[in-house]
Amino acid sequence: MPAPRHRARHLRLVLPAALAAALAACSSTSAQPPLQQHSASPPVSPSPSPTPQPSGSFSPFVPIAGQPPVSGHPWYLAIGDSVTSGFTVDPTRLGTNSAWALQLQGLLAASGRPWTLYDVACPSERTDTYYTLCPARSQIPFLATTSQHDAAMAAIAAHRADLRAVFVDLGSNDLLHAQRTGESLPATVAALRNSLTRIVAELQRAAPRVPVILCNFYDPLANLAPTTLPQPDQVNAMVAQVAAATGARLADFRDAINTVRSGTDPTLCTYVDCAHGDVHPTIAGHLHLARVALAALLSR
Repeated sequence: MPAPRHRARHLRLVLPAALAAALAACSSTSAQPPLQQHSASPPVSPSPSPTPQPSGSFSPFVPIAGQPPVSGHPWYLAIGDSVTSGFTVDPTRLGTNSAWALQLQGLLAASGRPWTLYDVACPSERTDTYYTLCPARSQIPFLATTSQHDAAMAAIAAHRADLRAVFVDLGSNDLLHAQRTGESLPATVAALRNSLTRIVAELQRAAPRVPVILCNFYDPLANLAPTTLPQPDQVNAMVAQVAAATGARLADFRDAINTVRSGTDPTLCTYVDCAHGDVHPTIAGHLHLARVALAALLSR
C-alpha cells in the first residue's frame, strides 16, 4: 500500500518501489528446470546440485551456493538475503550462481585459504524472519521447515573447530518492510540496530574468536532517485556503529557499488543489473562485493 504523502521523505530509504517488484520476482513459485552449479571467475571448487525435490515442486532460478561443512575442512558461513543467495532475473544467468559469497571462495583460495562456503542466505529474508521461516524458502529447499538462524547455528555447533569466518548481510528487506508499513526512518534505524546487534552477539557467543563480518547496504537507485543517498548513509552509519560496538568487522558494500558520493554514478549499472530493471548485483557487482568482503576479513 502506498505510504502517506507526508511520510514520503522518510520512506525513501534504500530500496523504494522498484525493489518491491524485484523481491516479488525472487519470491515467485514458477517452475524452472533443474539447475547445475556454476560460479563466476575466479574459479571455485564446484558445489553439489540443489537438493532433489519431489516431482512438480519448485526448482530455484539460481542454484544454491556452497555446501554444508565437512569435519576437518575449513569453512566460512554466509548469512543473508537475496543478494547473498545470488538471486538474479537475468535470463542469461539461468542455472548459475554468481553470488559474492561464492566468488569469495575463489579469492580466498587464491590467497592461500582453501575454505569452503556454506551459504544459508534466503531471498526476502528480514532480521525477524531469520529466526522463524524465510518468506521465499521455496527457493532454498533445506530451509523448507527450519529457519536460517537454526541452520546456521546447527552448522556452527557441529563444525565450530573448522569455522574461519561468518558474514552477515541482512537488513535490506527490513528497510523495504518499513517503507511498506509507513515506519519512520529513525524508528527503522533503531529497530535494525537492535536486530543486528542481537544477531552478531549471538554468533560471537556461538563461535568465540571467529571473526564476524557485518555488511552494510548499497543504494541501487542512486541515479534514478539521488535524493535517497542521505538515507542509506544514515543507515550505514548505524551499521558501522554496531560493528564497532560488538567488535565485528565491517564490509563496505556501499562503497563497492556506489562509487561516487554525489551526482550521477557512471559505473552504477556496471555493478547493478539496470539492464533487467533489477536492484541485485551483476556478476561484476558481486565480484566487487567479494573483494570488499575479503578486505574486511583480512583487515585485522
